[in-house]
Amino acid sequence: MQRKKLMTGLVASTAVLLFGMGATVAHAAPAAPAIPTITSLPLFGVPLTVEVATGPGGTLSSVSVNPADGLTASKVKPNKVVFVNEEGTAKVIVSGRDGRQRVQVKAGGLADVSGPGGWSGDVFNTGVATTVTFTIGATADGGPDITGVSSSDLTAVIGATEYKNDDDDDEFDQVAAVKITFTSGGQSRSLAIRAEVSSDDDDGDTHAKVSVGLGKLRGVVQSVADAIGAKVWTGLLCDGTQATINYTVNADGSISAVTATPEPARFENEGGKVNVRFSDSERVKIRAHMEDDGIKVSVKEKIRCRDAADPTVNTPIDTKTVEDHDEDHDEDGDAGGSSDGESGDGKDHG
Repeated sequence: MQRKKLMTGLVASTAVLLFGMGATVAHAAPAAPAIPTITSLPLFGVPLTVEVATGPGGTLSSVSVNPADGLTASKVKPNKVVFVNEEGTAKVIVSGRDGRQRVQVKAGGLADVSGPGGWSGDVFNTGVATTVTFTIGATADGGPDITGVSSSDLTAVIGATEYKNDDDDDEFDQVAAVKITFTSGGQSRSLAIRAEVSSDDDDGDTHAKVSVGLGKLRGVVQSVADAIGAKVWTGLLCDGTQATINYTVNADGSISAVTATPEPARFENEGGKVNVRFSDSERVKIRAHMEDDGIKVSVKEKIRCRDAADPTVNTPIDTKTVEDHDEDHDEDGDAGGSSDGESGDGKDHG
């Protein structure tokens, strides 16, 4: 088979969420990750990689594929970039929104997307890259399989590979999925790997795809002693301004001493619920909730930069190509998890 080339990539992490680790000390992080996110996925027997940088709100600012020969960008938008090869036999989709990040590669059959893969990124924006390696292959019955999953983070929890078969009237789907959960202080984040093969009973066509996605940051329950104290959130607004929210979590689960820079357009604090709106499209919600074994603090940000510039790419751009939005609509979801990046069943991995 003629060697075909197509690249993959993954969106680097979006605006920063960081919790103070001590009772009185707040820790801040850079507003944008300095370490790029790099994903490598097998395609036609070749390891294909993409390096992605992001801007405010997690928008894509640049996507560089390597090697880039034979690839054309058919869609270039702030939250999605799509590449296709010359033969039209493969496609790569890079997407990111609301802290979710994903890269997916599509081809004709499982053999086309089988082989070693990897991912590297700054999960918690600490300035240190975490790496993950895995292999895509086939099970004894010919379905997709994911084996050899490992991580440079020795504290990461690597789940068992889960398998699912879905046989409807016209199509038979076989899925393999793995979730890797990282935890740091009061935060967790999951990386999901999914391989899927679909067979059409009517025309006999087979389609295969593999995706790697990083889910949202989520709060985890901590002991009261670890959860209380001064905290800080910092991130970039759409105009590039660095925003900061300082707050204190109290032993009863309430939040006090909240200050925000720049001056928010709207601010609400109802005990353990803080809502800061810098504009109609830029808001941060902070919640503290008492649990039986401690306190869970969650930070949810929605920074939608509707006027963001399209990202730069290192391939030609086909401005005449019209993407099938119905086909790709579901691929704008979580980068490999559910909307919160935590669910582990086959469906939520995609």
